[in-house]
Amino acid sequence: MGFSLLLLPAIGGAQELYTYTVGVLGGIGGSFDADPGGSFGNKGFQLNLGLVTEPYTHLVLRTGKLALDRDRLFGTLSGADMKYVTIGGEYRYSERFYESGVFAALGAYQLNGTQASGRDVRDQTWGVSVGFTGELPIKPWLGVQAELSGHYVNFKEAQFFAMAHAGVVFHF
Repeated sequence: MGFSLLLLPAIGGAQELYTYTVGVLGGIGGSFDADPGGSFGNKGFQLNLGLVTEPYTHLVLRTGKLALDRDRLFGTLSGADMKYVTIGGEYRYSERFYESGVFAALGAYQLNGTQASGRDVRDQTWGVSVGFTGELPIKPWLGVQAELSGHYVNFKEAQFFAMAHAGVVFHF
């Protein structure tokens, strides 16, 4: 049983030109319902770790951080940021010059900030995300990727977030 689990990535990779993907992306984002703090010009970064499970089907772990400090306040917090880790399925479509895809994921989210009283706040909860992705291959082992994602997280300060990321991906 254990040996067959070790072969799973090799079997999935046999139908693609690669088995694993590592993506490093920068981006912007914000919250639809934060008041104040509804700016979408907040900067962030994301690391994608992917595994090909079947042709055009990937299991992807995304982890990142979104600074929520573009406006002076994010709800009742100053100096706020959101950290997250999601894992989910991604289905890709092969186009003539690029690949496009859709994904859905479950994740753990953490909102950090400081209240006006000076008290540090750390709100942690589960959430879900959905999104669209596209990759333009440069070499068999290198590509440029862009993503748009929406997140629902039940924080006290805000629940609906959107992010856009772009960066490089490495395949092996």
